[in-house]
Amino acid sequence: MVKLAQNRYGKSRVRLLKVTRHEEHHHVDEWTVEVLLQGDFVSAHVEGDNSKILPTDTMKNTVYYVAHRSNATSMEHFAEELIDFLLSRNPQVLAAEVTVHSALWKHMKVDGSLHPTAFIRGSDEQQTTHVVRHQPGGFHVTSGLSNLVIMKTANSGFEDYIVDELTTLTPTSDRSCATASTAT
Repeated sequence: MVKLAQNRYGKSRVRLLKVTRHEEHHHVDEWTVEVLLQGDFVSAHVEGDNSKILPTDTMKNTVYYVAHRSNATSMEHFAEELIDFLLSRNPQVLAAEVTVHSALWKHMKVDGSLHPTAFIRGSDEQQTTHVVRHQPGGFHVTSGLSNLVIMKTANSGFEDYIVDELTTLTPTSDRSCATASTAT
């Protein structure tokens, strides 16, 4: 007999665009949302009984539904609202996870001034949040950033490292250095 270990399923790449229209300018949030559910889904995986499964298409529609009614001012609070909504309607779900990636949009400069309704997306840097809640229990929130590309063109040495018969790198006290960073 097959024994199913921990399992989860969900929907990823649900895209949201929220434009907040202030009198003098607009603000743009572009989020990509992933929803994962853990719970009592053994019958679906072992017996083909989908009676406890929330379809991933419904998860996508739920993201849009909650976003349309949300008062959240941050992606962390939106993730919490979405999790609360999913858990309140699905008792078979033991835990829900929501990850949100936020693309960074800045106002475009036109004729030397920031345009109130035109935006430019500069880099691949994204703000991220990962929110989990088990029933019963509170939220566990981890936020950070990903794909922050940084460069230093001087005063970035690499020396005093282990040198053995396989080392070919020459120590230097001045070099260029670039990297992509992810931090939580």
